[in-house]
Amino acid sequence: MTKLRLLIIVIISLLLVGSGFAAHELFLMRDTVERVVIVQSGDSARTIGERLQAAGIVPNAASFRILAKLRSADRSLKPGTYVFEGHSNLWKTVSRLQDGHSESIRVTFPEGLSMHLSFQRIEASGLADYQGLYAAATDTSLVRRLTGMPLNSLEGFLYPETYLFPLPCPADSILAIMTREFFRKSARAGIDIAGIDNFYQKLILASIVEKEAGNAEERPIIAGVFARRLKMGMALQSCPTVDYILEKQGIRRAVLTRADTQIASPYNTYQNPGLPPTPISNPRVESILAALNPTEHNYLYFFADRQGTNVFSDTYEEHQRLQRKMRL
Repeated sequence: MTKLRLLIIVIISLLLVGSGFAAHELFLMRDTVERVVIVQSGDSARTIGERLQAAGIVPNAASFRILAKLRSADRSLKPGTYVFEGHSNLWKTVSRLQDGHSESIRVTFPEGLSMHLSFQRIEASGLADYQGLYAAATDTSLVRRLTGMPLNSLEGFLYPETYLFPLPCPADSILAIMTREFFRKSARAGIDIAGIDNFYQKLILASIVEKEAGNAEERPIIAGVFARRLKMGMALQSCPTVDYILEKQGIRRAVLTRADTQIASPYNTYQNPGLPPTPISNPRVESILAALNPTEHNYLYFFADRQGTNVFSDTYEEHQRLQRKMRL
């Protein structure tokens, strides 16, 4: 470390401590979530610092401004689209903006994430805003162009994966990349989507299976439970379908209440027989295969145990008995 850099660090540390900020955060890694920050020509260090703070890249705008000024970088921060992640810190952030490097952004979507939560994740990254994504994903002409089906939204088709999106990347391009991955993965798994008459219904079932399964082995078994219920005209009574209703209200419960199961909604499979009108999540190809090839058995009931799996039973009496036993 040069004497000049050491002197700068000492000065900055004293200034930051005086403002109530821990000096060690000068080189502290923030987190591993990638976020986009756009710096426009003419933006001041103050404006950039506020934008970085809002995105969670720097601890506060003042510390960024102080460091940039002491490094004589405040007037040489270059415009561009920047991606910051966990290996960024306050010192490196100033360096990045002084050097000027624009690139792609990596965003990860876990399996079973709904379109609503996926768009929240994209918006949090700074790649695109929620409303723009939602408008594009419910544009029936775009949906038909991307899926080949006359549907109202892309729910279920945004394949869960880690993507490296180019910058900039408009909403329709983001959706096209994710939908294209859905069809690519399906084709690789031997799924002939065009050749399956009721594929969308199977996709809806797969989206429920994705949320219900505790492990990969359970997927076809759970699909078999729901296939039997559908055939018999029984309500699916799937908790994730109610969770889907609640999540748009910002509500997340470990256990549903009785009032939750009585919500008036076409997605409430406690109140309505059959499948909900659309998928409730974006499933992996394994869940789609399970929905296409459900296991044949006599199970009609199941519940989650404390080990991350499900307990299956043929009758309601057995279902209740096993639940009581589990609570002991």
